[in-house]
Amino acid sequence: MAPMRGKTLLRAGAVVGAVVVAERLLARRIRNRRDPEHDELLVPPDDVRHLTVPSRDGGTLHLLERGEGQPVLLVHGITLNAELWAPQLHGLAGDFRVLSLDQRGHGRSTAGADGYGMGQLGDDIAAVIEGLDLHDVLLVGHSMGGMASLTFAVDHPELRRERLAGLGLVATSAGPPIVPALVPRAVALGAWLIDRLDDGRPVPSLRFSGNDLSLFMIRSVFGKNPSAAAIEQVRASIEGTDDEAMIRLFSGIIGDYDTVEHLGDIDVPAFVVVGTRDLLTPVPFARVMGERLPDAELTILPEAGHQLMQERPDAIDQLVRDLAKRAAG
Repeated sequence: MAPMRGKTLLRAGAVVGAVVVAERLLARRIRNRRDPEHDELLVPPDDVRHLTVPSRDGGTLHLLERGEGQPVLLVHGITLNAELWAPQLHGLAGDFRVLSLDQRGHGRSTAGADGYGMGQLGDDIAAVIEGLDLHDVLLVGHSMGGMASLTFAVDHPELRRERLAGLGLVATSAGPPIVPALVPRAVALGAWLIDRLDDGRPVPSLRFSGNDLSLFMIRSVFGKNPSAAAIEQVRASIEGTDDEAMIRLFSGIIGDYDTVEHLGDIDVPAFVVVGTRDLLTPVPFARVMGERLPDAELTILPEAGHQLMQERPDAIDQLVRDLAKRAAG
């Protein structure tokens, strides 16, 4: 029995060793992947301008701006920041006034007295549109930014009718982006985290140090063959996001956000785009919006993941240009 047990342990050790080696090789392959065509677009242009707009509750909203013409207001997702739209600051600024917003608690923007919630994010979009006196706006939101854009459209119908020319929804959802059966557990987790925050107790910190585990986790939100530079851009943005903003907004998305029943009221031209490999807001979520919005066109990008502005910048740029043409009639 002892020799047999020893052989079993040796075999198990060999399997574990092989797995560790395979993981290291895979991590090295991911870190060495380059995209010569698009990597240089991930860095904002040198001539980008920085703007600051006060929020309605006393916070500050930071934006990157480039170009002139019809305004395109870009809104990023949770744990990201305005620089993630750098490819569009490159690709669209020749024809549009491109504005990329840092949402409160992200990048250089700060929350005001009302803290964090989907309603506040919608109000912030309204504050930017009014503060910069924008008209004929093409509002394009990614992930939580799409949710904030829909919240704005629902909560501010007059501004929507008077100022919004078109709506772009990139890898997002009109309701909680989670399987319905898991919503109660997710809500409970959010409530637990909020209670700890409110009581001043420690909360788990989502910090990605750049180890192999964090690399694989971030890689999972991309589609086929993402570049190392794009993955690192997301990792650095997550690490730089305020923990409280992250937790309170996650809780708001899961527990308080649902615009599905209001989609029929949002009658501006719209596009909805999703990748077939998007694990966070998969194709069925996009189909709901494509079917319920009165004037929406649905685009499904094969092999693409959640980070479409980084993965498929040319496709996103073209969708924005097509939206501008539709909005112009």
